[in-house]
Amino acid sequence: MNRSRFHNTTLYNSIFRFDDEMIINTHVYGFQGAHAPSLHLRRLSAGNLFETYSESFESVWNLAKPATF
Repeated sequence: MNRSRFHNTTLYNSIFRFDDEMIINTHVYGFQGAHAPSLHLRRLSAGNLFETYSESFESVWNLAKPATF
């Protein structure tokens, strides 16, 4: 199943989500993505960092259109 989508939003992070884990690749001006910091987040019962990024991801995902390859 193709889960790719396209959107026109301005992003400040690349978010790669896998159920209760995600990788956040921060965008840093003047650096390629491979040279910018990445965060590995897991959903935990304490704290809300995962939920903050999850809500952002879901908002963009809902605006995006399915990719047709």
